[in-house]
Amino acid sequence: MLIQSFIRLCRAGLDARLSQASLAGELLERADACAGRDPRCAAELRGAALAYLGVVR
Repeated sequence: MLIQSFIRLCRAGLDARLSQASLAGELLERADACAGRDPRCAAELRGAALAYLGVVR
């Protein structure tokens, strides 16, 4: 029982980290996609990704 609870906690932590990384990654991908069309928007998206990572860590 204790081992199963520990494994669930580890999985939950890993899932949370992956979703956090995927959100920052999504913001960076969107920034790259719009960089040629709208550099200001790209810079804002990159800033948002960095701010998010700073808060999460």
